[in-house]
Amino acid sequence: MNLYANYGRKFTSFRLKQEAASNARCLIGGAPPTAVIPRSVEAATRHLATLALEERLDVSLFSTFHYESGPSPFNFFRATYKLHDQSNVFIQFVVHQPMRDSDIPSPLKSPLPALGFVFGDQGVDPECATVEALGNPTIYSDHKIGGQPSFSQLEGVVGATLALLRGGYVHLLQLAFPSRNDTLVNTDWPFGEAIFHVFAKKNGSVFEFCYIWA
Repeated sequence: MNLYANYGRKFTSFRLKQEAASNARCLIGGAPPTAVIPRSVEAATRHLATLALEERLDVSLFSTFHYESGPSPFNFFRATYKLHDQSNVFIQFVVHQPMRDSDIPSPLKSPLPALGFVFGDQGVDPECATVEALGNPTIYSDHKIGGQPSFSQLEGVVGATLALLRGGYVHLLQLAFPSRNDTLVNTDWPFGEAIFHVFAKKNGSVFEFCYIWA
């Protein structure tokens, strides 16, 4: 399934399954595709996900998070509830042609094993014209593509995501904390209890991305 589309309030749910990773174009964790490297590599930089954008175009996400308290520019907790664009390297986006995974071990491999997306039911989220409307409990809050963004708490600048959607961005990804319906993994989840969102907009042949976890 290619993820870049004008969804509006429609969404498609998905589950995270380790057994689906070998044949999936959309996955989180594991190693990055062959020769795909972000522009900035720190000691904590790891492959986060690879997603199918269009028929012959993917995007790989790389995260750089420091979970300890302190003045680090990559402090995960200080960046929560904030909307980021591509100028911030907490998450880096590399658009590329679909590629096979490398057999050579990558230093950017995630501690999270590769989990492929298994797409499921479709649905429609309610209309959200205000920040308060994002608290509607009928908004689908699990993993999905499209629809309205769901947040664990309405804090910070989460309402700015509505302006993104009105400005031509699509809700490319919503990633929640795994449940028993996903493959259970024995490692820390990169976003804790927060829900991670990616928004994308295509200008000509160039993609722009914004993201938030909250």
